[in-house]
Amino acid sequence: MLATRITKIEERLSLHGIDNYQISYPEYLNFDQEHFATPREVGCRVMILTAIAYTIQDDTKKYGIVNWLKNENIWSHVSEKEAAYLNSRTTKEDEILDLSWKIEAAYILAWALGLVDDKPMPGEEATEAQINNMIQQLPALGDKLESFLSNLTFRDTAEIYDENIFYELTTTHFRDTLFSGGKSRADVHVPASFERHLALNWLRRFMNVQDWDDTDTST
Repeated sequence: MLATRITKIEERLSLHGIDNYQISYPEYLNFDQEHFATPREVGCRVMILTAIAYTIQDDTKKYGIVNWLKNENIWSHVSEKEAAYLNSRTTKEDEILDLSWKIEAAYILAWALGLVDDKPMPGEEATEAQINNMIQQLPALGDKLESFLSNLTFRDTAEIYDENIFYELTTTHFRDTLFSGGKSRADVHVPASFERHLALNWLRRFMNVQDWDDTDTST
């Protein structure tokens, strides 16, 4: 079973132009899903990231989003940096750019919950159709969340873990290439893949970190 999973990950990496990484230790793919965030926690994070994406389009909506998150009792899941953004009247351009990529994190977490089946292509951003499909599976912003959050489950956790390892190795590839002064020819979208890596690291509590802002993407 581990050998099959390893082969699939390595073949996928090679397919996208990363053919110099091999998983030498099968134990690398062992995991304990009891250490994962709960489906409810992941659902809260998807809703928070989606709500923040909405405010990027219109920052006058911040006040209403804050009240909604508090009324639905998920404000405690908002990170310190997210709270600072939502409570601010102005936002720096670099912060807006950084937050705009978080929809990639929301999408891969929605995939982990089985809310969407169409996995994003490593070489591309999630498409407009994919994002629209995700939004259709979520409660509308402002709606009650309890029924949605209390009925969430994960897709196959080995599939989630292997997706995380795939993006961990793409991050390793790009960092190694950067440090060596080379140029990658991999068919992997760097900002999108990084956000997917970060989100899945948070989900599986990589390095036992639970705080979204402190999630580690070292490899």
